[in-house]
Amino acid sequence: MKRLQILGLVVCAAMAFTGCKDANYKTSPNGLKYKIIDGGGKDSVKEGDVLKMNMVVKLSGSKDSVLHDSYGKMPMFTKVQAMPIGQPIYSPDEIFTLLKKGDSAVVVTYVDSAITKGLVAEAQLLPFMKKGDKITYYYKVIEVFKNDSLAQADYQKEVERDAPRAKKEAEEMAEKMLKEQKAVLKKEIDSLNKIGAVAAQEREITGFLQGKGIAATKTPMGTFVKVDNAGTGASVIDGKYVTLKYTGKKILADSTFESNSFTVQIGKAATIPGFEDGLKQFKEGGKGTIYIPGYLAYGKNNPPIFKQYEAISFAVEITKVSDTEPAPEPHPAPAEQPKK
Repeated sequence: MKRLQILGLVVCAAMAFTGCKDANYKTSPNGLKYKIIDGGGKDSVKEGDVLKMNMVVKLSGSKDSVLHDSYGKMPMFTKVQAMPIGQPIYSPDEIFTLLKKGDSAVVVTYVDSAITKGLVAEAQLLPFMKKGDKITYYYKVIEVFKNDSLAQADYQKEVERDAPRAKKEAEEMAEKMLKEQKAVLKKEIDSLNKIGAVAAQEREITGFLQGKGIAATKTPMGTFVKVDNAGTGASVIDGKYVTLKYTGKKILADSTFESNSFTVQIGKAATIPGFEDGLKQFKEGGKGTIYIPGYLAYGKNNPPIFKQYEAISFAVEITKVSDTEPAPEPHPAPAEQPKK
């Protein structure tokens, strides 16, 4: 509640500023509109100082939204740099040397001005930005560090303090992305089913297997798996970390495109759907081949080396299944050079 009250005061004050005419703002040499609320500090910020600030960034115009809000999260740490001479500048950094500890500031930038100054082309604007929009930055200076070591020590404390929240946020974001990916895949498969493309792509696999005399089992998802050795260790299930060796081939071209080893966490959509589905048919120590129809491989948004909806296969060997991510293997020390 306290955080929300503080944020509310800052945003309300900022809204009051932005609701006023430009005459209530000062203008920087490079055209920034800004206003500073004196926080009672004495020493001005100098080049080389490190600012610790809370920051809120709002977009308004074609779409109103909060782009960033550090309150209750990791504060912003930024080293005050000298402004480059002879280059177009249009950044809130320009006013940092005008601040003191405890100050608040509002800086308004305009998308049209950034385009006019040649800092960005209209075609390069982020999808949620349009001509005519403005971006408003609200700052609250928490601390001013006069040397890097003090700033670094405080930064590490903030990282540790923020770690639980950041981890939870990352997990929630990953879960959201996973749901969105599954929804997109389901929509694509439903669309392909309506035109018979799923059945056609599966016939490519069954025709290949029959022609080669390979016995493989089709999973409910639609992947085909030939199990040479199911394995006797831990099962490959969601949440587990799986270390494996693999060789990938284009099925119809019968050509190898990659051979490698890696570790992947199951259930996080970190690989193509058919590959993960196939891995779940094994346990630690298992060996076999996964045959993947195009709609469960790279689909229509394929990397350049594949055709759209190209069927592929992976010969796999599951070397380890664990609950935690294995530590990376140390790089071998460089060999000693022969003495002359």
